Amino acid sequence: MKLLISHKSKNEFKYFLRKNKIDFLETIDNPRLDKRIADHPDLSLFVLDKDTIVVDKNVFYYYKENLPGVNIISGDEVGYRYPYDAIYNLVKFKSFYIHNDFTERKIEEMMDKNFYKFLKIKQGYTRCSSIVLNDSIITSDYGIYKSLKDKIDISLIEKEDIELDGFDSGFLGGTCGMIDKRTIVFNGNIKKLNSYDIINKQCNKEKIKIIYPKNCELLDTGSLIMIG
Repeated sequence: MKLLISHKSKNEFKYFLRKNKIDFLETIDNPRLDKRIADHPDLSLFVLDKDTIVVDKNVFYYYKENLPGVNIISGDEVGYRYPYDAIYNLVKFKSFYIHNDFTERKIEEMMDKNFYKFLKIKQGYTRCSSIVLNDSIITSDYGIYKSLKDKIDISLIEKEDIELDGFDSGFLGGTCGMIDKRTIVFNGNIKKLNSYDIINKQCNKEKIKIIYPKNCELLDTGSLIMIG
């Protein structure tokens, strides 16, 4: 098992992962994406299940070489501009997949084939905008919350000032990811967030442990994705 992280991740976060014996693989830039976000894992691939991922064909061979034993499917290439840069940025949650109308073709076919129900929202950066837990989702995107509040367990939190290379602000979902059913990792000190108590309360409710390095700020480098 490897945690996929951006190659722009802070050294303090990489040290934290090594200290906690969490094996990780750094991304490479996708040449089809804006350079500022070309490193983000959740813009170039999607995990269908623990053994299978769909990867943009422009970075397919890198992941094929570095993730032995994983079934890697070569997928469609992203576009440079939104919403075509976000075709891999959907959320799979329980028996649903959540995204807008611009989902990578093979992923969409696989979701439909396996009877996942499509929950349509307007936000293409669905995964970046969501903290996806086992039984609930947390988001600061009111549009996502409004579309899903009557369909799934979802909590709305206030927008936070998250650093994102080259942009005024990033997404909280782009700072974290579940590494197993009982642990979520953030790439910076989540206790500094105004919404920490809400996030912590929900994680406690679901018996999910929050881990993070205390000595660095949160950075949106794309969702942290566990593979294998």
